[in-house]
Amino acid sequence: MSRLSVLRFLFPACLFASHAYAQQPATRPLSFGPAVGPVLDQQEKRDYGLLPEYSARDFQEARLLQNLAPDSALTLQVQLLDGRTVLRPYTPAELAAIRSRVAARQQEVAAASQPGTTAAPDSVGRRYRVTLRSGSAFDGELTDRQPQRLQFLTKDLGVVQVERANIERLEELTSEVARRPANWHDIGNGNRLFFAPTARNLRKDEGNLQAISLYFLGANYGFTDNFSMGLMFSVIPTVPLQYQFLALTPKFSARISEKWHAGAGLLYLRIPDFNDDNSSFGVGLAYGVATYGSSDNNFTVGLGYGFSGGDIGSTPVLQIGGQKRISRRVSLISENYIIANSEAGMGGLYGAKINWRRASLGLGAFYALAYKNDDYNDYSPRILSSYIIPVYYDFTFRFGKGSK
Repeated sequence: MSRLSVLRFLFPACLFASHAYAQQPATRPLSFGPAVGPVLDQQEKRDYGLLPEYSARDFQEARLLQNLAPDSALTLQVQLLDGRTVLRPYTPAELAAIRSRVAARQQEVAAASQPGTTAAPDSVGRRYRVTLRSGSAFDGELTDRQPQRLQFLTKDLGVVQVERANIERLEELTSEVARRPANWHDIGNGNRLFFAPTARNLRKDEGNLQAISLYFLGANYGFTDNFSMGLMFSVIPTVPLQYQFLALTPKFSARISEKWHAGAGLLYLRIPDFNDDNSSFGVGLAYGVATYGSSDNNFTVGLGYGFSGGDIGSTPVLQIGGQKRISRRVSLISENYIIANSEAGMGGLYGAKINWRRASLGLGAFYALAYKNDDYNDYSPRILSSYIIPVYYDFTFRFGKGSK
């Protein structure tokens, strides 16, 4: 074969090999983790709290590329919504941190999905309202969680790192919380109206002390998020201790959904026997109750039966009430009790509470309405008497870990 023929054979082969080599990729994609894959989209960035240096308003997707050259360098390629592409070197340590964060977040989700468990109070990827001890507040997505600090991605401030010791309150940014002004301070968990209980409970390690209408003192404490105990006693001047009244108010409650709570409890009252210096007798009310709404705005319906000794009353007492927070300081409250038989009545309290961070002042009027049905087929009861007495007040001081 002539030299010219050999060249004619080798030239196309070399050209083909050169073209094939040129088509080989200079980089290869790497995975952010088994649950994410090689492409990180907007939803995954939010769910796993990744790349907090890029705003959620600008981010479209990201890829990790490894150079096939001998140095095997890593490059983070971020595509922004405005069409720009940002490239920056990435270290193996940063890649390991991202994969570790994805795995940790998967474990949190798996743990929260188990029956009887809830999401951690500071879960990466969730949005929160953060209130600082200095009085300022902001909304942001939690992107990193460390033992001593939290990191948030905010709309106006960018990335914000906060020491846990400087955080007064951390609330998940539900629709209810998002509607509040940022300076809308916590006024308790809505565990009662004036006197009547709701199905919401004191939070674990939260308590309060109360002074009620001059002659009564009370205390309540949340042993868990689902069980609380209350104590109330009279302090009537010149009356000996054995003639003072004493009440116990244990309550169990459970969260059914974000808005619904259900509960049950007792009001047990020890009444002194004024005819005997050393004796007393007990009466009480066993009740079940359901509450719809938040700690600030809620509506409650309950049903209870009175008891004394071994006897249980045959006529139920219906409780209806609610609370509406109309401003940062003021809440309107009404609680009503109805005894449904032929000769009974209804009564209750209505008024307002003035709220501060750890205290509230309740001002209300008591009303009573007695009525009688002469005929069970007559649905227009005859009113016997009615009263409106503006004498109720209470002062409440909140304390404990849940009271911030």
